[in-house]
Amino acid sequence: MKNKTSSIDVRQVVTGVTAGLVVGLIVIVFSISLATLIFNDEMSPYLSRGIGLFLFGGFMLSIILAILGSMPGTAIGPQDGPAALIAVAAGGIASSLAGVVEPDSIFSTVVAAIIVSSLATGLTFFLIGYFKLGNLVRYIPYPVVGGFLAGTGWLLTRGAIEVMTGQTLSMQVLGGLTQPEMLLRWLPGTIFAIIVLVVLRKVNHFLVWPGIILSAVILFYAGLWITDTSIEYARSIGLLLQPFPSGGLWRPFTASNLNQVDWNALAGNVSRLIPVPLVSLIAFLLNATGLELIAKRDLNLNHELRVTGLANLIAGLGGGPSGYHMLGATALGQRMGAKTRVVTVTAALLCGLILFAGGAFISYLPVALLSSLLLVLGLSFLIDWVYDAWFKLPRTEYLVVLISLAVIATGGFLEGVGAGIIIATVLFVFKYSNVNTVRDSLNGRIYHAKVDRPAVQRDILREHGEGIHIFRLQGYIFFGTSDKLLTRIRELLEDKKVKEHFIILDFHTVHGLDSSAVSSFTRMRQLAEAHDIHLALTQVKPSIIKQMERGDFKADDRVHFFPTLDHGMEWCENMLLRAFEASTQFIQTTIKSQLRSVFPKPDLIDRLLGHLEKMEVEENFYLMRRGDKPEAMYFIESGRLNVLIETTEGEMTRLRSIRSGTVVGELGMYLKGERTANVVTEQKSVLYRLSFDAMRNMETQDPDVASALHEWIARLLAERMADNNRSIEALLD
Repeated sequence: MKNKTSSIDVRQVVTGVTAGLVVGLIVIVFSISLATLIFNDEMSPYLSRGIGLFLFGGFMLSIILAILGSMPGTAIGPQDGPAALIAVAAGGIASSLAGVVEPDSIFSTVVAAIIVSSLATGLTFFLIGYFKLGNLVRYIPYPVVGGFLAGTGWLLTRGAIEVMTGQTLSMQVLGGLTQPEMLLRWLPGTIFAIIVLVVLRKVNHFLVWPGIILSAVILFYAGLWITDTSIEYARSIGLLLQPFPSGGLWRPFTASNLNQVDWNALAGNVSRLIPVPLVSLIAFLLNATGLELIAKRDLNLNHELRVTGLANLIAGLGGGPSGYHMLGATALGQRMGAKTRVVTVTAALLCGLILFAGGAFISYLPVALLSSLLLVLGLSFLIDWVYDAWFKLPRTEYLVVLISLAVIATGGFLEGVGAGIIIATVLFVFKYSNVNTVRDSLNGRIYHAKVDRPAVQRDILREHGEGIHIFRLQGYIFFGTSDKLLTRIRELLEDKKVKEHFIILDFHTVHGLDSSAVSSFTRMRQLAEAHDIHLALTQVKPSIIKQMERGDFKADDRVHFFPTLDHGMEWCENMLLRAFEASTQFIQTTIKSQLRSVFPKPDLIDRLLGHLEKMEVEENFYLMRRGDKPEAMYFIESGRLNVLIETTEGEMTRLRSIRSGTVVGELGMYLKGERTANVVTEQKSVLYRLSFDAMRNMETQDPDVASALHEWIARLLAERMADNNRSIEALLD
């Protein structure tokens, strides 16, 4: 077991150190390139010090990330986006001060600009992470991130070819790539990169990458020896890196340097530095999202923002430029199988070695090796997101990837991401507008309010219930979906078969709506007026009601709001019943008249009434309480009762409403179980009580009446069950 553990440790260390050396070289070369971008022309004499500042930034960023970062093996360093903005500001400072102050003052002012931008970036990162706003990037659509990674692959591929050829790619340059001298520059490295890609797809071993790098160095110098090419000549034609300055490269920014800063010139170029934190933040969040896909694990974005912010603050105090996670270098380490902090530590130590002791030995590394490694990474990104994505993504999402890639290649990262987001948004709107906002559509014949009504009212509702139309809405309603709903209601109202119309719009699962949707509801109100119908909106969130009211859609004689679908359905049923005299006549009749139309044996009604006890109760009278023993059932002659249950929040919720001509409490009487809910009178009511003892007495002394009663109760329960089944089936369709 010990040997097995030891071998695992050796594998991790070897892989981590190898990847760290490669990543460190990338950070170093990248830092040198960015320093050259800023310290040129008038400031070219200060290039070595500028390189020192950038290497110091890479060193400090790597050390802090290695200690505090949440994703082992992450590479970090100065970046091109903020460096390009600083270069513009540096050019403005140099041009305004050239010939006016000493060159040392120009250098100090430019370094002060670097420090200011780094501190501002560090503070921005830290605050965004502190207030936990980093997760907003997760709202970027997946194919846009894929396009970003594909664009990164293209730029890495292009950059690698440009490093090999020593020329910026263009149509004119492409024609000259087949020249013998040019072929010697880019073809071996490209072939090497393709071989590496093939090997990596076939072999997965921790010694593959060390073997690849060592073999490449040996083959390069073997080629020089065979062709009798000197190192000086190889360096002169760009096959080797140029020599580094000897000795330490970094000198701290001291108080004397601070006194040399021309603050007026710096203030005059602040507008060019202001975008640095914003560009850095956007690029960091995009890189972080890409790293999550590559590493196949979530990154603690807010923690990484705080750590990167702290690293930028410390690096900035030493004159280092702003920086953040490097997508390409980290991905290379991940693909090498290095997922350990050894990678970041090794990269930091390599930067520190060159920074404080000089890096003459690096000048002997072949340029083709570094460029080939970048080409491997670039091609792997393109394979993942241009070739493999074809088989994994829907065609519309794959199109977003290609468009983002094309815009990044021709315009830039931010332009490509912006274009991808716009296209993804348009596709989302198009797709979502085709999603049916109406979760289901019902009518009053098959779906009823939870109200126990007498048989004559139930018959009326079954006959005329189609005049009540229920649309259960869902999701977020905007102009596309609300217009389809309006069209559907308009077509419904044009149906002349049904005279009475009540439209119920249930908002129970609606999350929100936009202003255009409010306009559609206002047009529904106009339709209601024109067709003499009522709109009932149920369970609408208070925020949506306020939004509707601001859009001039509010409750009136045509528009009604109800707390639940059940309340809205009950109101519509009551309105429908009022249109028929039979309903009103029924409500005004006595218990004897009510039973005559529903009791199986009407000639036994008088004998049944002899077993009942008449009760007259006031409003809010508790007829039953949850947990009570079932001592009686009640016949309702007049009034209204509610079946209530207490929620976990202590509020009373209505389960059912009970009207005259029906009974309540019969289940408890037959099942002999405890009451499961409270029954409370909503208004003054007249009831007839049949106690448990009276029923037993009826069964003994008057069995014919008892038999007829049991038959009626059984039929009543069967009808309720049938109604419930129809409602459930309608909701499930």
